[in-house]
Parts: sequence; structure tokens; C-alpha cells
Amino acid sequence: MKTLLGARPISKNNQAAPLEIRFQFVDGSVANFFQSDPKVAEHIWSRITVAHLFTRPRIVIADDYSKSVFVCPQINRIDFSFEGSDFSHLPNDHAELVELTDEEFCAHVPLDDPARLEKRVQPRHVGDLLVSFLHLRMRGGSNVYLMNETLVKLPVENHSFMQRLLSGGCYSIRLKGGGHGFLNLSNLVGYTVYPGVPEIPGDSWTAFSSDLPPGPTRQADRLNH
Repeated sequence: MKTLLGARPISKNNQAAPLEIRFQFVDGSVANFFQSDPKVAEHIWSRITVAHLFTRPRIVIADDYSKSVFVCPQINRIDFSFEGSDFSHLPNDHAELVELTDEEFCAHVPLDDPARLEKRVQPRHVGDLLVSFLHLRMRGGSNVYLMNETLVKLPVENHSFMQRLLSGGCYSIRLKGGGHGFLNLSNLVGYTVYPGVPEIPGDSWTAFSSDLPPGPTRQADRLNH
């Protein structure tokens, strides 16, 4: 397996290897690895156990010349980039969970125009498809933007999503270019979801984000809350 430390992902204009493995660490550094043998790549992918990916003390990658050892608590995410559409690692209760660029996220979540933002409280029915957009903040200052499609749940179940993200486990997402990313939720600093669900914990603080511009809309929201 070839390694390229601190490199950018391979270009689509170049001949892509069957599998690219990208590590992103808490300190912001990255390490990329490539496996060009389809059989070896399939063997690596088939051995992925999401629940235990970050619970081990280390991950070891070796080639003919070197051995690289990475401490799992210092890994923010691991991306497995490949051609195809294997969605087997997505959470079972998600219809879609795909990473967005920051530009795509801003196009769907117009924070500069609050009048276009969808309110948390909406007439929804259990079983309806709900599309939401997430901004996850990871240790070291990195950000992850996601589009999530899931079914509307009963109000009593709406806190389960928050509990999952705060569990410290592994969160599987689809990469738009092909493949899967795995986020180490132990390194999650916090997250924001647009729109949020109507139900919020009883100890929630009510305040407006500084990302929203001041103006009549924000003042009206405060008065109508």
C-alpha cells in the first residue's frame, strides 16, 4: 500500500486506485493511503466493523517499505474512497446521509437570509420524509457538513438522534465522490441541525445565533418565540 502524507485527494482526471484511505487527525494533519489491488482493497473493506473502528487503541497500515501506526483517539475521521455505491454502512434509520461542501451547505442553509430558513416547528406527520442539514464541529477546528434524509419519528423518539451523536461512537456518512466516511464522535465538539425538531431538552437555553444577521426578521422571531 502506497502512502502520501499531507497530500490532497487524487484527482478525478488521474487514474484512480480501487481504494483510497484518508485519515484526518485532531491536529489538522492528514495521511493518505492507496491500494491498487482490487482483491486486497475488497479484503480491507470487508473487514470494516463500524462499531469498533475507533475503539481499538491504534490502526496499523503497512506496505513493502514502512509501517504506519495511528492512535485512534487522535483520529477525527477516516474516509474510504472507491467507485461504486455500497451504502451498507449507513445507519439503518437513514434514507440518506451524504457529505456536502461548505458552499453546498450554505446554498441549502441561507444564514444570511433568515426569512428563507425553515422553522423548527412545522406540521409534520410520523413517517414523512424529513430532510435536514447538519454542521458538525470536530476537535482541532475542522467542520463537517451533511445532508440527512430520515423519516419523521414520534416526539418521544426525537432525542435519540442527539443521543447518537453524543454517544462517542462511530458515525458513517456517504461521500459524494464515492465511498464512505467514518466520523469519530468521541472528537465531536458540537453540532447544529437545520431545521431542528420541535422538541428540545427542558434545560435548553433560548438565544439567537450570531451567524444570523440582525434585522426585523430576527426581532420578530424573538417576539414570537
